[in-house]
Amino acid sequence: MSTKVFFLGTGAAIPVTRGLPCIALRVDSNIYLLDVGEGCQSRMFKAGLSPIKVKAVFVTHPHGDHYLGLFGLLQTMGLMDRKEALKLVVPKEVEEYIKVVVEKKLMRTVFPLELTVITSGEVYRDEKISVEAYPVQHGVEAYGFRVGIGKKSLCYTGDTMPCNTIVENCKGVDVLIHESTFTSEMSSEAHEEYHSTSKDAALTAIEAGVASLVLTHISARHSDEEVLRDALRFFSNTIVARDFSILYL
Repeated sequence: MSTKVFFLGTGAAIPVTRGLPCIALRVDSNIYLLDVGEGCQSRMFKAGLSPIKVKAVFVTHPHGDHYLGLFGLLQTMGLMDRKEALKLVVPKEVEEYIKVVVEKKLMRTVFPLELTVITSGEVYRDEKISVEAYPVQHGVEAYGFRVGIGKKSLCYTGDTMPCNTIVENCKGVDVLIHESTFTSEMSSEAHEEYHSTSKDAALTAIEAGVASLVLTHISARHSDEEVLRDALRFFSNTIVARDFSILYL
């Protein structure tokens, strides 16, 4: 299988220098979205990705910068005459929000939405990928995802402070995509806000025995160089994602 990981939005909550969180996995012709911040659909078009090809959307937690792009994406899918059902794997609060929007006809959908509320364990499987959810620590109900793609695997933490569940559920993956909102100079603030530093991500990568580490969810306060330097001291096979960067898996 041909697999590419498109980092469409790699910033934190305020899109000053980076877009809001959205990652697209393209496996052959299928597309799967991990989080869908505002602007995700326009970035998909810019990256040459068709919304019609999206099979499933996975949302890590109910903070707006991770799911508010969903409604515009659904509207565009309808305008493009989508007929195929779309799988939405979301936390309970996001499921309730989607139902209200649909029931009050605030958004017109002409294709079926198949809603799954996230619980720990396998939440999705088709002929291309399997997805398992695991809880993380972010002050609200929040999950990370482990994705199996043939013989390859990756983990996406979503927003979280350092926690053992990441290590336990991401052991030995080919790629760990870990949030890195701050550098270790701001570790106290990071942990108070239930976020991680670059150093935290690197130490987690070591403990989990992963092959490579990708840092994302970067605050506008930090440069790429600062973020990368903070992680490289501990884990050498690290890169900092930028908007529209592509990883071949």
